Amino acid sequence: MQYLNEIKNKQITVLGLGVTGLGIVRFLLSQGIQPNVVDSRENPPGVDWLKQHAANLNTHFGDLNNAALSACDMIIISPGLSLKTSAVAQAMNAGVEIIGDVELFARINTKPVVAVTGSNGKSTVVTLAYEVLKTAGYKVALGGNIGTAVLDLLDGDFDVFVLELSSFQLDTTDSLKASSATVLNISEDHLDRYDNYQAYIDSKLSIYNGAELLVINADDRQTHPMSRTLASQVSFGEAQGDYHLAQHNNEAYFMVKGEAYLPVSTLAVVGKHNYLNTLAVMALLSPFEITKAHYKTALSQFNGLAHRCQFVGELNSVKYFNDSKATNVGATIAAIDSLAGKQQNLVVIAGGDAKGADLEALKPYVEQHVKALICFGKDAKELVALTAKGHLTTNMSEAVALAKQLSTSGDTVLLAPACASIDMYNNYMQRGDDFVHCVLQELP
Repeated sequence: MQYLNEIKNKQITVLGLGVTGLGIVRFLLSQGIQPNVVDSRENPPGVDWLKQHAANLNTHFGDLNNAALSACDMIIISPGLSLKTSAVAQAMNAGVEIIGDVELFARINTKPVVAVTGSNGKSTVVTLAYEVLKTAGYKVALGGNIGTAVLDLLDGDFDVFVLELSSFQLDTTDSLKASSATVLNISEDHLDRYDNYQAYIDSKLSIYNGAELLVINADDRQTHPMSRTLASQVSFGEAQGDYHLAQHNNEAYFMVKGEAYLPVSTLAVVGKHNYLNTLAVMALLSPFEITKAHYKTALSQFNGLAHRCQFVGELNSVKYFNDSKATNVGATIAAIDSLAGKQQNLVVIAGGDAKGADLEALKPYVEQHVKALICFGKDAKELVALTAKGHLTTNMSEAVALAKQLSTSGDTVLLAPACASIDMYNNYMQRGDDFVHCVLQELP
């Protein structure tokens, strides 16, 4: 951790407390560095910990314009804060170095990193990659935008780090040199934070900078690097790419560079998006020593993540799935595509805060696969306007009750909101839990 010696005499400000900020503060303190702590909120989460464990730190809570950010040498900023925030932009223009916790991690870490971003599927891919590596005998750490903050991982004795990274984290990261990195897919999201869609794409693609192996989605041109690179590349896709799906001996298989590697049925969870996620994992982990037996064990034991096409139950031969994590249009399209049958057998519950995204891309999928689209929340009317199959309700309970009425034997009811949950819930987990609660009340 030689880099830490280089910054010990710098004036460092941790901007944004919360979970990430508090993790940064704890790490710096453990290395003998006393940072300033700044947050725009008068009473931010984590302030009680500071009072108890680091009461001597200089703090400023409130208007950032009064925080003297331009007077410090370095700001370590939480991903929830935009670099365009006036006081932050002024500090940057004044020559203050602004980084995130992932960048600080990258400057210190010497072990291999598997880095994953994308609009959808990140958490499933990193969790499955973690399980496969663990099964293969690696000492592996999982963190970033999921689970543990990256700086908290540095104390452990690990062989490899698997990191889920959001575009917000990538915006303040320049030094990450991943062993393998992927942009799983890109669809409109967070347009309330970026100037335009291309700026969001550019943020995602920055994960490739310095990576040894680029894993690209053969079915999504937006995931391909914008400029020529000397790094190795492999691809995954539904029917094309180095890693793809194909029929072999009348059974669907994961194909690896021309070899029928394992039957798709090896994977404990179903859905085309889960099969594509598995292909991405295989490509990402190709630099590591992992046998077919390791994959077979890990895939057969992987039950997926809560709120991600999670099977809830069955009532009157109708299956109910919770995909509350589908917080954007691309995720909802993936869920519909994965669960759709030959008939229009899906009753989809959607709605919430679309955050300025264009919902029109949903239209052909609704027309082809969806029997009824039940909507509630801030942008429900925009969703209902997409189709003559739309129904407007006021809350989850009403939506589930209507879904029960409209569905018949063989149908699937899917919560896939295509929107953020912040208009009515604290987070997507609470929304998913509400759906599960409402469904279970209907079950015998």
